[in-house]
Amino acid sequence: MRDHLKDLKEQYSNGGNLSKRINLHERFSTNKYGWQRWVFDQIYSLDNKNILELGTGIGDLWLINKERIPGNWQITLSDLSEGMIADAKTNLIDLSNQINFQVFDAQTIPFEDGSFDYVIANHMLYHVKSISKTLAEIKRARCCGQRFNS
Repeated sequence: MRDHLKDLKEQYSNGGNLSKRINLHERFSTNKYGWQRWVFDQIYSLDNKNILELGTGIGDLWLINKERIPGNWQITLSDLSEGMIADAKTNLIDLSNQINFQVFDAQTIPFEDGSFDYVIANHMLYHVKSISKTLAEIKRARCCGQRFNS
C-alpha cells in the first residue's frame, strides 16, 4: 500500500508540478478575471486582518494580488512541502515584512484557538488524509463569527 503523505510530499516537493497545473488552468480557462483575484475579493477590506492560508503552494494567491494587500494585514502561508514554502518565499520577497511562512500539516494547525480572522484552504483539501480533522482544525483556528473560505 502506498504512503499518501510520502507521495504528496514527493509530487509537490517544489513548485514545478504545481506551476504546470496553474499554467494549464490559465491557458484554457474561460474566466478571464482569474480565480486568484476572485478569491482575494471574498476577503478584501481595509480592516486589520490576520489570515492563514493552508496549502499555499508557490503563493500565487498573494503574488497575483500583491498590489492589493493592505499593509495592516498579517498573513501566514503554510504548506506541507518545504520546497513550496521556499518557492513562495522567493515569489513574495517584497511582502516578507507582513508574511510568515511555515511548514506544517493542515490536520494539526500549530496556533491557538481563534488566532485567525480567515483561514483559506484553496484547492488543497483533497490532499489531506482526513478532511473532517482538517475542517475541525480550521474551525478551531479561526475567530468566532468569521466567514469560512475554502
